[in-house]
Amino acid sequence: MQIPLFENVFLTAFRQMEKIIEFSADGLYVVNHEGITLFVNTAYEEITGFKREELIGFHMGDLIKRGYFDQSVSLLVLNEKKRVSILQQIGQQKKDVIATGNPVFDESGAISMVVTSVRDITHLNELTKELMKAKTFSQLSQNRYTFSTDGSDEKIIFQSMRMKEIIHKIHQIAPFPTSVLLSGSSGAGKEVIANLIHQLSDRKDEPFIKVNCGAIPEQLLESELFGYEKGAFTGARNEGKIGLLELADKGTVLLDEIGELPLPLQVKLLRVLQEKQIQRVGGTNTKQLDIRIISATNKNLKELVLKGLFREDLYYRLQVVELSIPPLCERPEDIEILLDHFFAYFSRQYAIKKNVSEETKHILQNYHWPGNVRELRNLVESMLVSVPSFTIEPVDLPPHFTSQLDTVSPTTLKQRVEQYEKRIVQDALQKNTSIRKTADFLGIDHSTLVKKMKKWRITKE
Repeated sequence: MQIPLFENVFLTAFRQMEKIIEFSADGLYVVNHEGITLFVNTAYEEITGFKREELIGFHMGDLIKRGYFDQSVSLLVLNEKKRVSILQQIGQQKKDVIATGNPVFDESGAISMVVTSVRDITHLNELTKELMKAKTFSQLSQNRYTFSTDGSDEKIIFQSMRMKEIIHKIHQIAPFPTSVLLSGSSGAGKEVIANLIHQLSDRKDEPFIKVNCGAIPEQLLESELFGYEKGAFTGARNEGKIGLLELADKGTVLLDEIGELPLPLQVKLLRVLQEKQIQRVGGTNTKQLDIRIISATNKNLKELVLKGLFREDLYYRLQVVELSIPPLCERPEDIEILLDHFFAYFSRQYAIKKNVSEETKHILQNYHWPGNVRELRNLVESMLVSVPSFTIEPVDLPPHFTSQLDTVSPTTLKQRVEQYEKRIVQDALQKNTSIRKTADFLGIDHSTLVKKMKKWRITKE
């Protein structure tokens, strides 16, 4: 459909403004009072990928039918006779845009044309999504590193006197903002102890940020901890970056593997602890900071001080209160209760019902656990998902447990065969509804099965 002659007045006006309109960053789309396209600017072409030759002179309804648009704000304005804004996806790349149609009235009050501005918000939507992801990650991190009392595997499970003394001391020191140094072998539970300190303090609703000083490359660690100003170094973000210490203001920071902190950064961290101020990389201004520092290490910091690898003044700043977490082999009374806890936890999580034989428990209680609580937790999860039988026997344990069994409680081939036989019987009893049916399933006499059950003290529920 061609443009009527009476529209020439409006076209003349637009031609006078065309050069100005072409400079607009927003796409501009103009239709007449009938909904026929009069004008499209360059920005609109770039946003949508449509050429003006495809659009000018055609009615919006026809363009919708041809698949150019899913809806037309121009037609909505003509119908409602007022300004209308809509969100829609438009163009060949389905970009997200805000389309705002504005009616232009003539002297009689009738709409002579509709001018629509189209703004590409695809990038804005992407930024919004990234922000939401960042917020979600922050929330997940805080949940991950917060002591839990809801039955999850982050609970502190113990019954040994040594752990009772540590927990009692934590209750004493948690309300105060003093620095705490947690020492102990890897996997002993230092992170969980740090969670508890934070949760029992008046900072529990503030950020709790964990930094692994040994996992972040040395050249990045300074900017991660202290942040940086705009243009501080090559590759720095234009807007600068807030550091983790500043991000934790009013809250708690756990500096894990503190013994790996490079000496130059030890000086800066000491300044933070002494002056309660932080200065970003490349910056000149300082910012007051209120954070509690919990540090953790599996190294002997005193030895590192003597070797010149760790600053003595920083050591004493961090070690206002020191808690030494004993390895699991030094608190064997905690093994069984931890074993039961992790079995219950993973059984609920994976909906698996299994049990551990007394022989297996005996081996686990006498194992030296070099990986401590973390190793125990991982072993339980592995056994629950990988062992096919209902009862976990010594033969189901990893080889290094079996080799230890050979030194602690020697077993002959006959004894090992008997363990396999016992497991087969237990599995068969689980699968069958009665002892007699189990005997038939195994292909043995009922009396033989009863004798074996009595020998192994197995009962049929």
